[in-house]
Amino acid sequence: MYQLGRRVEPFRALLYDSERAGSLRDLIAPPYDLIGPELQRLLYERNPHNIVRIELAREPDRYQASARLLRNWIDGGIMRRAARPAIYHYAQRFAIEGQTRTRVGLMVRLRLESFSSGRIRPHERTFPAAKEDRLRLLTATETNVSPIFGLYEGRHPELAELCVRVGEREALLSATDDSGIENQLREIAESGEIELVQRALEAAPLLIADGHHRYETALEYRRRRREADREPAGLRPCDYTLAALVACDDPGLVILATHRVVRRLGPQALTTLAARAADLFEVTTLADRAELRRRLRAARRGALGVALREPAGFYLMRLRDRGAMASILPDAHAAVRELDVSILHGAILDRLCGISPEAVRAGGNIEYTIDFDGALDAVAGGDADAAFLMNPPTIEDVERVSAAGATMPEKSTYFFPKLATGLVLNPLHD
Repeated sequence: MYQLGRRVEPFRALLYDSERAGSLRDLIAPPYDLIGPELQRLLYERNPHNIVRIELAREPDRYQASARLLRNWIDGGIMRRAARPAIYHYAQRFAIEGQTRTRVGLMVRLRLESFSSGRIRPHERTFPAAKEDRLRLLTATETNVSPIFGLYEGRHPELAELCVRVGEREALLSATDDSGIENQLREIAESGEIELVQRALEAAPLLIADGHHRYETALEYRRRRREADREPAGLRPCDYTLAALVACDDPGLVILATHRVVRRLGPQALTTLAARAADLFEVTTLADRAELRRRLRAARRGALGVALREPAGFYLMRLRDRGAMASILPDAHAAVRELDVSILHGAILDRLCGISPEAVRAGGNIEYTIDFDGALDAVAGGDADAAFLMNPPTIEDVERVSAAGATMPEKSTYFFPKLATGLVLNPLHD
């Protein structure tokens, strides 16, 4: 028999009943932070039981509306509790750059720990407004609607072998989303297999790849529940959160670059940026976006692509002296200073454009996108003054920063594909 109270646990998930709710493809959604107003409308129209109505409701009292609707779905049989506790093998099959890959994770209840323990590490800074939004939803629904994406370090051959075996079984759930990503869930419910997962991950360092806001929200929710509840000490559902855990060496692990689109720079900052950048950077003027893409990819680490609205132009900028980052970001760890995103934020946005770290965190002027051409289109169409393009960081970059106890700037990584929302939910009220 597997042990309860361990670091990772099986759980009785909330699952859609496809006979009552409809096709799973029409019920799942991307993570909330990727859903704009138009996609929200499309998901609302797609199926009256699409998970977006819980994750990102549009009613005036949207948090309580989400809670009421979730209760109605459970009472009406739209969603049901799984018959037995299980860990879920989660495979995502996708195409990228002409190759088909599969990334495998394990959907578990993960025991919450403060970052000070060093066993669970963040790698990015967070935005306060997003945490408040997620906390209000979690408090109202008492349910983890979407999972945190975590990475476990180290070599775990027995666990890897188990994942291969489980992956050959018939899928419990399967749905291909709008991006062509095939999402499949398989149940791990046999006690010996659950024990193997628990044993393998009991001491493994975990890195939060995506879902920093939700993890910090879960910590705050636990704190408030423990202050409010006068119950005997011991583990409770609020001491855990829903997580999908992936091996750092999984062959399907992909990180994409997250580019920056700056809506407005001051007139002088815009028109003189390329000239002033020459003090710190080797600046190369490029003919068009095709050359920018090619030269940026070939340059790899330490180079940034820049597109400006006025005077219109494309540039490749490479820092002349990487040692200069010590004076530009004196309080940052060396592993952070080496990152292209740190060069962008410290040397260009802050020093040359006058956009302070506080202004970045406040939001409103900078948009983040993985769409290279979309970023350039915003500048060409006059919707933005500048676009800053980067190569993606590596998983080794992420691990170095995390191991140092440091964090990257906001939106430094984009792990692809994103986890689907709506496959499984984790109730916290029993």
